[in-house]
Amino acid sequence: MNLPERILFIGAHCDDVELFAGGLLARACFSGRRVGVLVFSDHRGVVDDAAAARARNERGDNLAWLRTESGTAVRDHSAQMLPACRGAFQSERGALYAAMEALRDEYDLVITHAATDTNQDHRQVAEEAARVFKAHATLLGGEFPNNDLGGFVPQIYVALSAREVDAKARMVARYRSQDFGGRPYIDTDVVRALARLRGSQIREAAAEAFSVVGRVVLRAQ
Repeated sequence: MNLPERILFIGAHCDDVELFAGGLLARACFSGRRVGVLVFSDHRGVVDDAAAARARNERGDNLAWLRTESGTAVRDHSAQMLPACRGAFQSERGALYAAMEALRDEYDLVITHAATDTNQDHRQVAEEAARVFKAHATLLGGEFPNNDLGGFVPQIYVALSAREVDAKARMVARYRSQDFGGRPYIDTDVVRALARLRGSQIREAAAEAFSVVGRVVLRAQ
């Protein structure tokens, strides 16, 4: 199955998309797809305002780098940044829904958090995405091992080239604002190891794995 032409990546926080789907994001850009990104938080509340500003800049740097490397300009649909992991996503779920609903007819494939992710913000985003896109687009959840207690079931695999794995590792490493407290998922060795593991399961050098959050929708071109 080929990648559809219009792909939207939705993350709760600035670094989430690169972490759970950075390889697919790079592949979509390198292949000239129409790519959009929507995130809702710069980690404020977990980090101070200065670190939150750095996270926003790091995300912007990654999108700019992708454009330079691929020639594809990522459409950034992000707007208001909510506090992270403080209940704001739950109290503002209507705003999350509205931001996604505005994009409902513009994309054929949507990649977001897995429904089983234990982070409260991640799970709220996945729930709203399922409500919005259930009849309109294929909805997949990316893998985030640090927040998985065994519920993530890999169902869709995307084989990655060495260039795409390198791009993911580079973008994750860019988030120096998040490299504190021994967070294992910022370690590029972990990024590469997971890609190699998932690749081995489909007899490829590297891959990313996704779960089905909503439905897989195949329409005639």
